Amino acid sequence: MNDWFHVSALAEGVWQLTEPGHVASWLIAGDDRAALIDTGCGLAPIRPVVEALTDRPVVVTQTHHHFDHIGGTHEFADVLVHPLGVEGLAADVPAELIAAYEDYADAMERAFATYAMLDARYFHLVEDAHVPRARPAGPWRIDGVRATGTYDDGDLVDLGGRALRILHTPGHSPDCVSLELVGERILFGGDTVNTGPVYTQLPDSDVPEQRASLARLAAMSDVWDRIFCSHFLRTEVRPEYLARQVAALDALLAGEVPLALAMDCTGRSVLEARFDGFSFLVAHDWRAPVAT
Repeated sequence: MNDWFHVSALAEGVWQLTEPGHVASWLIAGDDRAALIDTGCGLAPIRPVVEALTDRPVVVTQTHHHFDHIGGTHEFADVLVHPLGVEGLAADVPAELIAAYEDYADAMERAFATYAMLDARYFHLVEDAHVPRARPAGPWRIDGVRATGTYDDGDLVDLGGRALRILHTPGHSPDCVSLELVGERILFGGDTVNTGPVYTQLPDSDVPEQRASLARLAAMSDVWDRIFCSHFLRTEVRPEYLARQVAALDALLAGEVPLALAMDCTGRSVLEARFDGFSFLVAHDWRAPVAT
């Protein structure tokens, strides 16, 4: 069911494979092999989409081990992840987590109908890449996958004629990485950089680490012209967006931001700190650190 994915060319030999409303993955073709950054939800096979775009051997480069980024990883033989993600990648995704996300997806699809109607009447901003597709019928499960290798901060994934540089950017999860397309002024932010609610509420999330990772990327922002995000309807931001998120986290950590009750995509009750064009989710019992 290849119409599940929206495919867009970003540059020569670089494509975004979007599951609209859910998650984006990216394919980068080199002279010798191609890298697939994440493999999506696994609701429809991603390998046929990849093979229609490149005939190079494919290495999967995981930004982290969360279920919505690894659903198609089992379709490939060569899989890399940060060492802190090896165990999580190898574990089967619990059925109750998938069921909770399906409830969220159902609600999102219902809400989008109203959103699209209002857009068609007034704004005309919605494009095909934004429109959620009907989810494929049948059972949805995500089995664990054993990584065939690991990478860490500063490592290069050589594709032949171009390479991806690994930047370890924990915060959303301990194993999160961002990937720089070396010399081509493009950064793939994984779940470190997002445009909707940024998830820092998970059991293994760490808000100060998220701030440190974004600050590190912001300090390097003159290296990139384009930064790509995994989630929500706006999947590309300018480099200056990073500094805005750092400033937002500074305010959050200083206890200067009101927190509203919200719910994440698994139905968990959380708190949300809202800013202009994005927000940060934190755990329901989260409190700003006390200054010493």
